[in-house]
Amino acid sequence: MKHILASALFCFCTINVPAIAAEGLVPLPVSVERTAAAPIVFTSGNERQNRLRVSDTDAARRAAAYFSAALKKHFAGKNIHFGKNKIIFASLENPEIICGNAEGYVLEIGDGKIVLSATTYAGYFYAIQTLLQMLPREADGNGEITLTPCKIVDYPRFVWRGFMLDSVRHFQSVEWIKKLIDVLASQKINTLHWHLTDDQGWRIEIKKYPKLTQLAAWREHIGFGLEPDQSEHYDKAGRYGGFYSQDEIREIVRYAASRNITVVPEIELPGHAVAALSVYPEFGCTGGPYKIRLIGGVSDDVYCAGNEAVYTFWEDIFDEVVQLFPGKFVHVGGDECPKIRWKICPKCQAKIRAENLKDEHELQSYVIRRMEKVLSQRGKRLIGWDEILEGGLAPEATVMSWRGAKGGVEAAKMQHDVVMSPNSHCYYDYSQAHSGEPRSFGGFIPLERAYEFNPTEGVPAKFHKHILGGQANLWTEYIPNEKHAEYMLAPRISALAEATWTPQELRSWEDFQNRMVHQYARFGAAGVNYRRPEAVQILVENGTLRFRPDLRNAKVVFTLDGSEPTEKSQSLAPQTRIPVPAGDAAVCVRARAVFPDGSLGRINERFLNLPKAKVISTLNTEAGNVPARAFDGSREAVYWANGGARAGDTVAVVFEQAQTPKHVSCITGKGETGGGGDRLHSGVLEISSDGKTWHPVAKFSRGFAEAELPAGTQVKALRLRVTNPQAEWLLVREFEIRN
Repeated sequence: MKHILASALFCFCTINVPAIAAEGLVPLPVSVERTAAAPIVFTSGNERQNRLRVSDTDAARRAAAYFSAALKKHFAGKNIHFGKNKIIFASLENPEIICGNAEGYVLEIGDGKIVLSATTYAGYFYAIQTLLQMLPREADGNGEITLTPCKIVDYPRFVWRGFMLDSVRHFQSVEWIKKLIDVLASQKINTLHWHLTDDQGWRIEIKKYPKLTQLAAWREHIGFGLEPDQSEHYDKAGRYGGFYSQDEIREIVRYAASRNITVVPEIELPGHAVAALSVYPEFGCTGGPYKIRLIGGVSDDVYCAGNEAVYTFWEDIFDEVVQLFPGKFVHVGGDECPKIRWKICPKCQAKIRAENLKDEHELQSYVIRRMEKVLSQRGKRLIGWDEILEGGLAPEATVMSWRGAKGGVEAAKMQHDVVMSPNSHCYYDYSQAHSGEPRSFGGFIPLERAYEFNPTEGVPAKFHKHILGGQANLWTEYIPNEKHAEYMLAPRISALAEATWTPQELRSWEDFQNRMVHQYARFGAAGVNYRRPEAVQILVENGTLRFRPDLRNAKVVFTLDGSEPTEKSQSLAPQTRIPVPAGDAAVCVRARAVFPDGSLGRINERFLNLPKAKVISTLNTEAGNVPARAFDGSREAVYWANGGARAGDTVAVVFEQAQTPKHVSCITGKGETGGGGDRLHSGVLEISSDGKTWHPVAKFSRGFAEAELPAGTQVKALRLRVTNPQAEWLLVREFEIRN
């Protein structure tokens, strides 16, 4: 088995916990030490041009040229005078200090100079990224910039630090992809996995098959139930979509390489093929006709694995693909390929018999093995999603494990290389909070959960050498524009960066939160539409009330009478507790964060002193989201049921003592007041005076139902009942009763 792992990845260099807090640095370096050198001071002004001292290597010269341009951009065109020979790009004489890692570097600041030492362009590049994080955007009141003397020794934990962009479900411009590459590079991400073909479109120009971009790159409209004005990517005929010409792809690949990012293309096979089949129907099992999908999910229509012409088609495509992407890997997908068509296709059944295969799963394995040979002949390595394990894995294949870590662990034990990308931590199309979020695919991955990702978790130590690293994925079914994509990416990309760069023993969620305060400012300066950490959780613990803001150590203002909190309202530090207000009457607590610039975050509210009750559900419960969250006074803590809902499913609140409310309601979905993804599409709100006999009082509309009740109505129980099945998950935000 061949491996691309650098030997440095598993060296036993000493790792030092930073002697000083690496204020604002993300990802956290291996070692940061304060030194006895004098601080270095730079001045603003136009006296002289900066002159760098550069070692006589191509890598150093390239890095110095990049740094000069980056510095100008960092200071928005303003001149900061560093002076002659104050910034030095040196050859690292003792590479053992970075364990011989090709991406490692040493950065020394003090005694009037900054020295960046490395052995490769990648090392210099990452030293520059660290230095840029340390530099303020403006000089102080005296026109000076002062840097604390220190020595940073740094190198990555993993060789694959990846991010996947889906450009098929929704299209992005070339200029925006360059912006994305800059964001990834600033976080020391070194792999852009680019998803270019699927059921909803074909995005890469293949000159031998022009209809793939003339026709299959476009669909009737934006699809996925989205409003047309949520994207601008339409042609003159009003069709939605787009594609990347081969010249544009070369431009993106060159741009990425200058930032030490390798672009890995994904050309889906044998499933997720409807776009290609729509223009070349002869490559499907039925012969079509096929129509580009306007929704997500999985299509039964796939490439015909028994048709030799299909293999020629794939080989022709890869002949052009490998010329565009100089990296080692080509991703072939291999996921979610139904076998329904193959089971009844004469050609597929003939292929199974001719190749002495056991079944259709082994037929898929045959496809992957054959494509591995095709790519190997062209100097590439095949990588695919963990479904390529089904039916037996091709000898040199690399597995990208997305259905949790199980597939990755299995592949590593089989001596195959693995990239961990579990949907439990790395799917950035999932929501970042339970409320106030834009539409998403479903699921819930807040920043803290993204940070918990550890690529070797659950992998026996003797197989760690097969774990190349980790990757986050941004599928774009419900992300129709670039601004939305940025929101889903940042700040979670910083969590992925630290999970794949920083030694596991140095990682700390508390410390990461503190450093992220500076990273939020950097996202803002780069014009990235990042998710502001503005939520405030209202927590009730052992008879006390406290607030937990997303922004570490933010000031929180609150009210206890339901009024809107302002900057003049009562405030509490995050860890301070106060007694829960006494009495039987419900209390509405409202709270919001105050940012360092004085601006206010969005308001969260919670009702206290609710009547005692239990919540009973017939739905499948998503891990950790217990039904009790549907009646706890908080719209932030929700009950999230997975696997869809059947007609007749119910979620009921049963009170210990009957209530006589004037108003009852139920909120479902990701919107704070109903609506959004994962809402109830068809159902009724019902009440019962005895918990046995039920009476409907309202229908759900856009995920919300409410009713005014006659005075004195006895309510022993309150429930929602599903009237029509839905495949979408169901999020029950809160049942509410008011007098």
